[in-house]
Amino acid sequence: MELLILIGATLIFLAISLRHIPADPPHIAVVTFLGRRLRKFKREGYRLFPFYPVIYNAVLINMTKKNQDLPPQVVRTHDLAELEINVSLTWTPNENYAIEYLNHGEESGVRNILADMVRERLREWAISVDRGPKNWEEALRAKDEATLVLIRDIAGLPVDLSKEEEKEIIRKIRMGDGVQPISQLGITLNRLNIGEIKPRGELARAAELVVKEKKEREGEKVELYHAMERIKEIMEALGCSYTQAIELFQTERGKVSKKITEIKGNVSDDVRKAIEQILDHWNKIRGG
Repeated sequence: MELLILIGATLIFLAISLRHIPADPPHIAVVTFLGRRLRKFKREGYRLFPFYPVIYNAVLINMTKKNQDLPPQVVRTHDLAELEINVSLTWTPNENYAIEYLNHGEESGVRNILADMVRERLREWAISVDRGPKNWEEALRAKDEATLVLIRDIAGLPVDLSKEEEKEIIRKIRMGDGVQPISQLGITLNRLNIGEIKPRGELARAAELVVKEKKEREGEKVELYHAMERIKEIMEALGCSYTQAIELFQTERGKVSKKITEIKGNVSDDVRKAIEQILDHWNKIRGG
């Protein structure tokens, strides 16, 4: 009889105390004792919480990785140019700092705090005379530098790190393999990357005009090169002077209306006939 009572009491205790912590998606459970959170957690599976929920209880935390793509961050450089910077992060709740994670509002709270931190650090970097770019053109090329600044400031890398250790930590974070704890937020930073840095507003329109003009200049250089090559071909084919070749080139392009009789210098009948054939050919092409 006593054995049955003992078995029954054990079964009742297990029924009251045994709780399941989900594994899909992965969770941990922060243990509470009489309503007070302990720096103790239990991983997924069936776990004992004696006299649940009065004595021991659990606060579940979803441990999946969180991807966070921030809206374009608007900053001003030292020369007061307005830029926008795209930033993305990946992070995971850190089980060793689970209480800090809960204190900051879990996922939604941490997302907001990270967005504020990124915004503040980027603005400080962009406008800084010492740490930031000298002007907006330099800022457009400073994606790597801005990424390093964010990782150092947000991840809070220890000051006693060697350069080699710091470089390796930053490399892993940029590749998405980071395991850098941010204890004050209760998370682990896995990845931080800066995408495109581009001008905004009037600066964007001005920059677009600069690019357009540059392309036009490059196009003019190519056109000039081909023109020079064509002039050389005319000189070699007709045995005429450089000036005559330029006049013929302009005529065949339709840029100058020129009669054969106006060509300066002595030109043989054979050369004249060849010129007439060239002009006749170009007139047909141009629909003349």
